[in-house]
Amino acid sequence: MNYRLMVLSGVFAALAGLGLGVAAAEMSRNQFESRLYQNLHGKLAIAGIVLGAATGASLESIRQLKQQRDREWQDRI
Repeated sequence: MNYRLMVLSGVFAALAGLGLGVAAAEMSRNQFESRLYQNLHGKLAIAGIVLGAATGASLESIRQLKQQRDREWQDRI
């Protein structure tokens, strides 16, 4: 497996997740001042980064494993 490509995919997906997390925080802005809503931008940005990185790396590893399986299948035929 190409781990560099998996990390790169994870980084790019993390950047996309960061954008989505910040956008979600902006859309959910409200007038409440409870502790739950304090620093919401940071919390959603971190959640977006983590979920984006995990999703990007997972999808890339699945893509690589599928290519490997297809090559092995072609060798059997």
